[in-house]
Amino acid sequence: MRKQIFQAICTRINERVSDIKFIDLWNENIQTINGGAVFPLPAIFVEFETIEWRQQNNGARRGDIAVRLHLVTRQPATHGHKDSKMPEALAFLDLIDKINAAIQGLRGDNFSGFQLTTSATNHDHAELMESVERYITSAQDTTAMPPSMKSDSIKLSLNH
Repeated sequence: MRKQIFQAICTRINERVSDIKFIDLWNENIQTINGGAVFPLPAIFVEFETIEWRQQNNGARRGDIAVRLHLVTRQPATHGHKDSKMPEALAFLDLIDKINAAIQGLRGDNFSGFQLTTSATNHDHAELMESVERYITSAQDTTAMPPSMKSDSIKLSLNH
C-alpha cells in the first residue's frame, strides 16, 4: 500500500509541479547535510507516519495513512521586506501552493482523496529550508488477502 501511495505522489508531482527536481523517501535527509545539498533542489521527501490498522475480513485491513511531504528549497539570505531578494526568498510559498493543488484530492485504487491537515515552516534554517505539509488518506490494504478472495472481491464490486 505504501509503495502504491508513494508512486502516486511521485507521478502527480511530476505531472503538475515541474519545479520539483527530486523526489525520494524521507530519511532525515537534511539533518546530515554539511556544505550544500547532495540532491537537486527543490526536492520533496515523502515520510509515512505510523499507521494504525483495523483488521477486516479475509486478511484485508483499513487505516488512515498520514504522509508528510518535506519540501527542501534553497533560501537566499534577505534583510527585511524591502530587500531585492525578497521575491526570490518567498517563492517557496508559491511552490507550496502548487504542491497543495496537485496533492489535494489525489486518490487511487484502495485509497481515498488526500486532505491537507497541517503545514509547518522551518524557522531555524540557513541556506536550505524545509517546509512540511501533512496529508491524510483512508486506505484499504489487501496485500494479505488470499488471491482467490481478491478476485472475488473485484467481481463483486464490478457487479454492483
